[in-house]
Amino acid sequence: MTLAADWGDVPTWLSSIATILALLFAALAALGAQRVYRIESERDRVAADARRQQEAFQRRTQAALVSAWWGWDRDRWGAFVRNASETPVYQVSLTVLDVHDPNVGERVDLPIVPPSADPAFHPSELGTGLIADGARAVDYRVEVTFTDSAGVRWIRDQLGRLSELRPEVLIWADQRRADALRRFAADFLATHGVRLRFRTEQLERLHALLVDGGDGDEVPDVVVGPHDWVGDLAARGLIEPLVMSHRRREAFLPEAIEAMTWNGELYGVPYALDTAVLLRNTDLAPEQPATFEELLASGQALRAAGRADEALVVQVGAEGDPYYMYPLLLAAGGWLFGRDAAGRPDPTRLGVTAPETVAAFARIRGLGARGAGVLRREIDKDRATALFEAGRTPYLICASRVVTDARRAGLSFAVGPVPAYEGHAAVRPFTSVHGFFLTKRGRNKTIAQDLAAHYLTRTDVAQALYDLQPRPPALRSALDEVVARDAVMAAFYAECRSGDPMPSRPEMRQVWTALARAEVDLVEGAEVEPVVRRLAQSLQDALPAARLPAPRGPDNPPVDQRPRARTRRPTRPPTP
Repeated sequence: MTLAADWGDVPTWLSSIATILALLFAALAALGAQRVYRIESERDRVAADARRQQEAFQRRTQAALVSAWWGWDRDRWGAFVRNASETPVYQVSLTVLDVHDPNVGERVDLPIVPPSADPAFHPSELGTGLIADGARAVDYRVEVTFTDSAGVRWIRDQLGRLSELRPEVLIWADQRRADALRRFAADFLATHGVRLRFRTEQLERLHALLVDGGDGDEVPDVVVGPHDWVGDLAARGLIEPLVMSHRRREAFLPEAIEAMTWNGELYGVPYALDTAVLLRNTDLAPEQPATFEELLASGQALRAAGRADEALVVQVGAEGDPYYMYPLLLAAGGWLFGRDAAGRPDPTRLGVTAPETVAAFARIRGLGARGAGVLRREIDKDRATALFEAGRTPYLICASRVVTDARRAGLSFAVGPVPAYEGHAAVRPFTSVHGFFLTKRGRNKTIAQDLAAHYLTRTDVAQALYDLQPRPPALRSALDEVVARDAVMAAFYAECRSGDPMPSRPEMRQVWTALARAEVDLVEGAEVEPVVRRLAQSLQDALPAARLPAPRGPDNPPVDQRPRARTRRPTRPPTP
């Protein structure tokens, strides 16, 4: 028997086809409606963008008609301001600036400046005694900030550039620097109508965040950090050069300006110097040790007598800290970089495989876990500081950050150089310069430039920053006062001057990473030769053009690569 499929009758077929066609037409209608919706939405978005652009254009058109300048009126100098628009502007602040001296300035606050074809004149005390055509008068400029009729804040800087002000300037800094800067937030808000906001992280974390593109939409306007960031951040296009007159630059130590300069451009405003020194508890160690052997012997004697827990404390941490290992390398006769014609460290000439450097690494290993036990990974920054504060070690190799904590603990202490081992040249540690960098992607660039290059370079601000976080100021006028009244900082400054400027090449981040890894291996007791081979390879990978020294005797490094003997320079006296 043959089975036949039941395909239904004709009406059923017609009904099914009609249903399918209805669904098809409905789908097509939905697609059409969706397309129309997208077109209308895009048209609305374009229209909204056009309205916003038109409103922004109108606001800027009004703001562009507000100007201020320094000038002569009959028998005196002062600030002119004119609002040539058709509506008033509010909360107007005129700031008279000396382009060469941030300590000289004057401010005039005006609640409103009405429309007018003629400028209003406000005499300035700064112009007293200046003649109409006096050369000194041209050193003054006027900066104006104001709020337009739509409530938008604007600034026309001393060069006449107009910018819309966002409500805040975002500063990235570590906790101590942020605390020091935070006290000036209210003053800055009162002057410019802009608040300061801070994000605090460890410096290494801030550098990583900046390199990685920020944290979401949070992009800083100003970043506080050391000068060895300059090459890397400038090469990546993450920071911008600063506008600063030659005479303004002369207000800073020349070595500080040089440290912040990369390829002929100034990328940072320097504010403080720092270096690694030997901090000595004078109750336990009244005299500065002449050699490293003497340092270790006196520390071990105090430990044996129960007067100290550690003969010497150097922060190492879980991942190493080569900034503090470097003086130990030099003390033992090693060298990392050769020197250029000017005597500065030359990262293209590596000394890690030189016999004298290998011997120095062996001495560092001898201070580690399988030797004297002085260098240990559990001694991190906090532990190192706590041991010294508690008076449980006579010696600490550290930077200036410890000074505040030691003073708070009531310790009697002194600052001196890290001594060399017998028969080796004096130690010249790396000197770092800390400063303020303007980021390329910052959203409040004009006011950030004003903050970094003018406001924070005033002598009273530099001295206040020092009082909150003591370290040798980079501003000459502040430094003179500090070294005159603070013997500890005078000694720190002497060590900074005796050191070498830390290289700021873009590859230095890789160099420090490789050195930190080598330090950890040596402290843990790894054999020296394999560690040196790995380190040499890592450094050559980071610095492909760098050259390693030819084999030679341990007491005969190339003449032009020997660390120069350090001469003790007298502390620069205050400027009369």
